[in-house]
Amino acid sequence: MPVNLPAKHIYMLNLISGILFFLASTITSLMTAANFQTLLVLTIIVIIYWILAVTLTGLYKTSRNMKQIHLKTLISIVIIMVVFAIQQLMFIKIPFSASFVFFAFSLVFLILLHIMYFRLRFHD
Repeated sequence: MPVNLPAKHIYMLNLISGILFFLASTITSLMTAANFQTLLVLTIIVIIYWILAVTLTGLYKTSRNMKQIHLKTLISIVIIMVVFAIQQLMFIKIPFSASFVFFAFSLVFLILLHIMYFRLRFHD
């Protein structure tokens, strides 16, 4: 049976995801030599791509279990990372080490968010 969350819950999860992306950029700026203002560009682009990925994959509508949610999250983050790496080579001057750290923290935070939110819905 799919999750099929109501719109209010999807908006809440997207808001929390956005906050977690900002947290990941803050931690990344503390751990690497990247400037926080520069990482804000990365964060805003990634939030837009994340909302697009959630919509396209049906992450909160059609997923049937935790494994599928984690797989869709991982695939979405990897695709966003590849697209951003191409943009990074052409336009944005952020060190690759900083973007990899950012995406690693983002993936961990998103998986933890999904575990916390969906643990009562799915009993694997």
